[in-house]
Formats: sequence, structure tokens, C-alpha cells
Amino acid sequence: MATESGGTPPDAANFRRPILDMHPYKPPLEGRTEEDFLLLDFNERTTRPHPLVLQAFMTYAQRGELQIYPEYGDLDKVIANYAGVKPGEIIPTLGGDQGIDIVTRALVKDGDRVIIPQPTFAMLEQSANVQGAEIVTPKYREPNLTFPFEEVMEAIEPGIKMVVLCNPNNPTGTPILKEQSEGIIQAAGNVGAGVLVDEAYHEFAPDLTVADLINEYPYIFIVRSLSKSMGISSLRAGYVISSKRNIAELRKIRGPYDIPTPTAEVIKTLRHPEVVEDINRYVEEVMNVSKPKVEAFYRKNAIPFYPSMAGFHLLEEPELCDFLRTKEGQRILIRPRSHPPGTVRVSLGTEEDTDKYLEAFREFIQRNK
Repeated sequence: MATESGGTPPDAANFRRPILDMHPYKPPLEGRTEEDFLLLDFNERTTRPHPLVLQAFMTYAQRGELQIYPEYGDLDKVIANYAGVKPGEIIPTLGGDQGIDIVTRALVKDGDRVIIPQPTFAMLEQSANVQGAEIVTPKYREPNLTFPFEEVMEAIEPGIKMVVLCNPNNPTGTPILKEQSEGIIQAAGNVGAGVLVDEAYHEFAPDLTVADLINEYPYIFIVRSLSKSMGISSLRAGYVISSKRNIAELRKIRGPYDIPTPTAEVIKTLRHPEVVEDINRYVEEVMNVSKPKVEAFYRKNAIPFYPSMAGFHLLEEPELCDFLRTKEGQRILIRPRSHPPGTVRVSLGTEEDTDKYLEAFREFIQRNK
């Protein structure tokens, strides 16, 4: 069929070139819950949420109000109190991913240059690619994948529109020291660039945050997740912290009904001290019981691993994935990584989870002697 101008209609919509040049981010999620796996592959909490969280979800479901658009009430205030900022300095988002998306859309357009140290969380680069950015990629340094502070500072020059920091970094667990973060923030401001700081693992490394700097440097945007610490990954819960002026602008990008009511109702259980204490207890067990136990095992058995400030480790043991997945009677999922090549990321859970993982790892070592 010819068009009115006599030409042939296109085979597909006229997508922007950056979209056509991209590949979708396809994490290996399907099938994980079909069998009784111990899930140590996606940095999820390995225990159920606090009973008050589950009760809030069930109470909403039992009201049978799915036909009604969301109303948020004091959601912003509850999150702000939890985060230690003012209500006008946060915006709730559908997980950290939407926070990354709306900040990147606010700051970056086709051809803009964005600094994203690599390797890091895939959605940071994905969102920049959607906007058609030119990505500058300083590399984390071997042998321990330390943060490339000098390389990032050298890359901050006129024309840079955004600098992205992931702290602690995923998948490496690498920290960016507070003084390094502030130095980068100052340098970015000197060239008119915004700074996106991914603090998805904030609860596991609270001392690294730059949330106290949002008014001193009003071009900082901090993305956080509630999915992991609260145990509500399926509800997609996150938020962005920034200056009040910035948050007002981000509300123009995020849709007015984007946060589903059940997600909002569950997040609002953060007003209960018991829920916050439950988060703190879980983080305490992961970081101060499971993490030291796992690291002592790695050192004793000469297992190479990268130092981590988060609730996971990166290992150079690619064969471990298939072994744990197929181990009879005690099947465990961990995450294979292509970047860095030949690595796997292993989440930390409770001490009980850790004991199961280490028992299986011991068998792996015995079979490969």
C-alpha cells in the first residue's frame, strides 16, 4: 500500500536511533520461584517482610478497591521521616529504577555526555542510552575493583551533563569514600553537571550517604530502594532525595498515579517502629553475622573475592553457578556476571541461609580438588 506521497509505509514505528541501537536489559528472572531454591542471586531479602507489612497489603486487598485511583495521604512524610529529610525533599518512585529513569530524563538529552564508571548497575547505563547519551566509562581498578576516583575527576569537563555514582557499587560492593563523593560533586558543579547517586544499598552502608549535602549542592539526586531492606521487591518501592526545587521538577516527569495503592500502603508501615527495627535487625544479621562468616570461609579456602561494603560479594567462581543450581536437595541460585567476565555475584542472607550456602560450597570444593 502506498502513502499519499507515493512512498511505502515503514515496517515499524519511527523509533529514535538510540532505541534502535540498544538491547533490552533482560535479567534472568523467569522460573526462579517455580522450585524451592534459596535465592541468593538478586540481592533480595531472604526472609518475609514484617507482619505489619503483610497486614497492610492484605488489608488493602480485602477492601476490594482496585477500581479506585491511588490516594497517597502522608506517604511523602513517612518516607521523609525514615530517610531523615523533609517531606518536600523526596519523591516516591517505582523502585530505584524509576528514580534513575526520571532523573536521567530530567537532565540528559541526545548527544549529552554522561560519566558512568564501569562495571555498575545495568539500568544506570540503560537509562542514559534511552536518552541518547554519549557515555564516558572510567573503569574500576584491579586488583580489588577500587573506585576510579582520579579517572572520574579527569573526565569531568565542560560538556558533561551528568555524573553517576553507585555507592556502594553493584555488582562489586565497592565504596566511594565520602570525601571522594564530595570532591566529585564539587567538580561536577563547576561544569554545570548534575550528579545522580545510586544508594540502593544505603541501609547496608549508611555512612556513605551524601543526603546531608542536597541543599549545599542543589544538583544532587539520590536514588534509594525500599525493595530490598523491607522485603517488598515485588511491589517496586523506592524514592529520590533532592532539594525541594528539584523534587518539584521531577513531579512533572513521574506520573501522578505511578505508585500503586498497595505499594503506598505497604511503604507507610515505616511509621511503625517495629517495621524499622525489623529492617535494622535483618541488616545487622547480614552485615555483622553472615558477612564475616562468609569472608572467613573464603579466606580459609583461598577463594578469591572482591571486598564489599554491601550485602553481597563478587567471586571469580563461574562454575559455582551450575553446581549450586543442580545440587540435589539443596538448590541455590547465584548470579552469573558477564562484566567483569568470569565472575558471579552472591547475595548474603540470614545466618541460616549462609550455613546452607557454605555447606554447599564445601561440597563444591571437595568435588573440584
